[in-house]
Amino acid sequence: MTSSTSPPAATSPGAADRVNARGKALPLVLLALLGACSPAYVLRSAAGHAGLLWRRQPLEKTIADPRTPEPLRRKLAACVAVRRFAFETLGLKRSHDYEKWTPVEGPAVTWLVSASERLRLKSREFSFPFIGSFPYKGHFRRAAAEKEAAALEAKGFDAAVSGAAAYNTPLPIADPLPQTLLAYSEGDLAETLIHELAHGAVFFKDRMEFNEAAASWVGRRGAESCLEALHGPDSAQLREWRAGLAEQDRRDALYKELRGRLETLYAGPGADGDKLQGRDAAFAWARREAGRRGIRLPERLNNATVLAHELYAPDFAPFDALLAKNRGDWPRTLAALRALDRKDPLGSLRRDAK
Repeated sequence: MTSSTSPPAATSPGAADRVNARGKALPLVLLALLGACSPAYVLRSAAGHAGLLWRRQPLEKTIADPRTPEPLRRKLAACVAVRRFAFETLGLKRSHDYEKWTPVEGPAVTWLVSASERLRLKSREFSFPFIGSFPYKGHFRRAAAEKEAAALEAKGFDAAVSGAAAYNTPLPIADPLPQTLLAYSEGDLAETLIHELAHGAVFFKDRMEFNEAAASWVGRRGAESCLEALHGPDSAQLREWRAGLAEQDRRDALYKELRGRLETLYAGPGADGDKLQGRDAAFAWARREAGRRGIRLPERLNNATVLAHELYAPDFAPFDALLAKNRGDWPRTLAALRALDRKDPLGSLRRDAK
């Protein structure tokens, strides 16, 4: 199961460690797409996604059912409003994704494995036929993800496992809204939904850094506009979401500082053993700083977690500049993103945004 992820603001349960995944695990589709993967992996993924599809229920029908608890009704109604805003105002590609929701037990709908070299900040890529390479791999069972992470560590990689509350696929099969996403605040829910729907509007094969940067930006700016439109610029929903973003910004800054320390260490002189001790000291420093600054970090901290976080903490400035260049017109801006050079979309974006 391939996935694309995004960290939401830290206002909802577990926000510091969670991500949102993007993947597909439908039987015949996966047999065609994942021919290079092990049969056991294909079957587990197929069973996991089929279970989600089997249990899905229409949002509108659940909202209209008088037996539906009011908190659930409000969250589902918020999902309907966010989808409508994403399609009608932002101009995202219309789809049937998230028209239905599905009950899910546990804190995540899927689990992502990422890995990196130990003495270099370089992700280990997972390749899939037809759809390209990704810096992570999804599993529906946490035990399977932990097992793969342990195997990667045994081969000399850093590895990390993170939970995902939602996912979206590029295939023409509607993805259900997992119940895990309904635990989010309305702002986080809006940001996550718009982020995932944005993958259907802007996506370049084998350009995951750009794909996630674009989706993260659309999710962030789109959620802000959505909350303002639905509740007003001074609403409690918008204030709560922005408070979460402030913590997220502090976390992003700490990760950036940590990356700088690691890059200097790895590029410098010294034996591998000395560098391994040095990186342990860098991670210990990050822990102390997180405590001092009131920031939550994941339980496992290594090169893999640094790179996984970095993927969803991009520089929004060139995207903002492109939106301003198009006078705030979202459909025109999305069209401009799709027209970027596929070989180097980030470089092309920086040039076009000027």
